[in-house]
Amino acid sequence: MNHLPRNFKLYLKSRKASPATIKNYLSDFNHFWGWLALTLKGKSIVFDPSSPAVFIAQITPQTIKDYRNFLTKNKVPAKTVNRRLSALRKFGQFCFSQGWLKTNPAKKVLNLNLVKKEKGTESEKIINRFEDHLTREKASPATVKNYLSDLRHFLGWLEAV
Repeated sequence: MNHLPRNFKLYLKSRKASPATIKNYLSDFNHFWGWLALTLKGKSIVFDPSSPAVFIAQITPQTIKDYRNFLTKNKVPAKTVNRRLSALRKFGQFCFSQGWLKTNPAKKVLNLNLVKKEKGTESEKIINRFEDHLTREKASPATVKNYLSDLRHFLGWLEAV
C-alpha cells in the first residue's frame, strides 16, 4: 500500500494541484485509509496492505457515506468533512483513471450543508442562502460577486415597490 499514496500524490501533481491541496488530500486519504482498515478489521475482512486491490474494492458509495456519517458523529467540523469528501472524490477519479474502479464511488456523495448563521433582515438571509447555493454549485468568485450584486439591486427595488 506504500505505493498507493505516492502514486496518488503524483496524480495530484499531474493535475496541477497546489502543494497545500496535495498535503491536505494525502492527509485526508490517510485518515480514510485508517478508518477503512479498522472498519474492515471489524468485519473480519483481511487484506494485504501491500496489495491495494481489496482496499480499493471496498470503496463504494455506501462506504463513503458511512465514513461521512462517522465524521459527523464524531463532531468533525463540516468544512473538514467536506474537504475529506473532496479528497475522496479526487482519489476515486485517480482509481478510475488507473482502471481500478469502473466508476468513481465518491462522485455522487454529497457534501454537508454549510449553513451560515442567519441574522439580519430577510433580504440578508436570502442573499446568504443564495451565496451558499452558488458556492455549493462551485460558481466562480466573479460569478458569485456579480449574482449577489444583481440580487441586492433586485431586493432593494422590491423593498422600494
